[in-house]
Amino acid sequence: MFHYRSHHSKQYNLKGQSLIVAGKINPLKWLISKTEAEKALKEFGVPIQEVKKIRCLRHQICISYWNINGKICCSFFSYRIFQRWLNAVENLIHDCKNLAEWETVGDRIEYELSKFFYPRTMANQIWHSLRTHWYQLQSTLRIA
Repeated sequence: MFHYRSHHSKQYNLKGQSLIVAGKINPLKWLISKTEAEKALKEFGVPIQEVKKIRCLRHQICISYWNINGKICCSFFSYRIFQRWLNAVENLIHDCKNLAEWETVGDRIEYELSKFFYPRTMANQIWHSLRTHWYQLQSTLRIA
């Protein structure tokens, strides 16, 4: 049965090791479009009419937008609200070729989920992907 282990020593070793800091995900290369930003903000619950400007920073994205009252707003958002972030995390999981790699990625993801806000559906999908890939790796190990 799947059971993700949480080791205090591993959490200590990974302290400050978000997926961005660890170099596993680099959102600066994403070139997020206004349409993609609008979609993410709306799903996040921001009352937005239209994105005006996007500025990608290493750990967050600064978005200027018109709210539903026509006022210009500017705020910083986590990349973790974007579908593209979920896709990148799932790719990291699926790229694990053995249980040791899976455990290292899993430890980083556990750190991420404990330290940063993730929309509930996204967090659930990430846990589901971790569990599913663990089962796949276990099956491959048994066959070999």
